[in-house]
Amino acid sequence: MFTIGTVIFILYLLGYVMMINKAHNSQQTDLENDPELILHYRKEDLYRVLNILVHLAKSDGHVSGEEKTMISRIGRENSLGPDEIELLINEPKPVGEIEDLPKEAKLELIIDIIRLMKIDNEVHQQEIKFCESISVKLGYNAEVVQDLSAHISTAAQENSSKKLLKEIINKFYRS
Repeated sequence: MFTIGTVIFILYLLGYVMMINKAHNSQQTDLENDPELILHYRKEDLYRVLNILVHLAKSDGHVSGEEKTMISRIGRENSLGPDEIELLINEPKPVGEIEDLPKEAKLELIIDIIRLMKIDNEVHQQEIKFCESISVKLGYNAEVVQDLSAHISTAAQENSSKKLLKEIINKFYRS
């Protein structure tokens, strides 16, 4: 009797572990493939976007580990190698023309600059001014930074609804 009970209990545990593992793998796959969380810029826009993010990270005189991690993640998600990303971080180019970015890239970039500004939980005046100047260059009113910042309240809140954020941003479009 004890042996049958033990076998049943072990089979039950195995089934439970397999179910948990399958649920975890499914959730990981959903997160990895969620278009809300994975950013994709056109290759010709990616270097300009990352360059802007590097300038923002350096605007307070210090690139935090969190800022570097976010910039690296965006680069990796868009098929850049670690050496390319490191070169962009160490040797940023001057911020050039960005008005010609596609509208979707502009929306993503505004969300990214706000998230990067807040990721280390220290928002400096230089970072706010930089974000406002980028927003204006992209064709939006500078007030988009303040309004969007209220909706991206913490660095960890990466999964804010992009649909909602984009609706907020579009209210400030000037062109």
